[in-house]
Amino acid sequence: MRVSTQMYPQSLLNQLNKLTGQQQTLQNQVSTGLRVQEASDDPAAARKMIQWQTDMSGLNQFRKNIAAQQDLAKMNHGLVQSLNSISSRVHELAIKSNDTQSPETLNFYAEEVNSLIERASELVNTRFHGKYLLAGTAEDSPAFSFERNEDGRIIGAFYEGNGVIRSVESSPGNQVSAQWIGANDGTSEEPGLIQDTDLEFDVFRDLIAFRDHLLSGDTKLILEEDIGRLEQVEDHFLHFMHRSGAVQTRLEASIGSLNDQELALTGMISREGEVDMAETIVRLNEVQYAYQAALQSGAKIMNSSLMNYLR
Repeated sequence: MRVSTQMYPQSLLNQLNKLTGQQQTLQNQVSTGLRVQEASDDPAAARKMIQWQTDMSGLNQFRKNIAAQQDLAKMNHGLVQSLNSISSRVHELAIKSNDTQSPETLNFYAEEVNSLIERASELVNTRFHGKYLLAGTAEDSPAFSFERNEDGRIIGAFYEGNGVIRSVESSPGNQVSAQWIGANDGTSEEPGLIQDTDLEFDVFRDLIAFRDHLLSGDTKLILEEDIGRLEQVEDHFLHFMHRSGAVQTRLEASIGSLNDQELALTGMISREGEVDMAETIVRLNEVQYAYQAALQSGAKIMNSSLMNYLR
């Protein structure tokens, strides 16, 4: 085959361009630590990395969902602790209220119980981030309204929320919720914190009855009815405290699982997309040597012509 003198310069230029491109790619890999910087570098690896990065984004959203529920769980736990403190004090007063107490003492107890009822009425309408905690999904309005007598005392509590709770996704296909409802009229699967028809339970009904029995001096009803009902109130709040602890434990476990998944995905992305630095530097040196050798050999050959041999 006849080779013209113009073919060698073109071949040399193509080789130098190829080596220049390899140098640039390897230098970028060394400077960034990334083997796959564009999908064209390794399409199969790029597809995997895009999927894993999408999974990472999903984990971040799950983490935000769980963090919001953790905040809600802490608020609910603080709420039920405060209500339990009220019920414990009322139960203590019920035990003290017997025939040995004077009417003045019973009236004094009644005023304290009335103050505790007022405090409970404030707690059940607690708001968090502008939403009423115990109102279910009707969270833009107070969970409870109250009826008062001519003396301004609370004589009835009425639930204004609903029995529906909001849940969030904690992992693919798994829902979690730290929300409670204030009352269950028998139509909800969620237990009511303050009122529950299925359990024949009503916190304000029992507190109000005890207060009124103190005011009337009816220690017999306090002994026969109120003490037992107030024990039920206290047990009910303790049940919700345990439930709160279980929810918080579950949420913490979910966060731990997400962290483990993130660590695994980070390792997979690193192994697939990052360079072996030592190997890449060796390859870069090899390409640089090849580039310099091509320049040197090209310079020698390009300087030679037929005139060098016509002497």
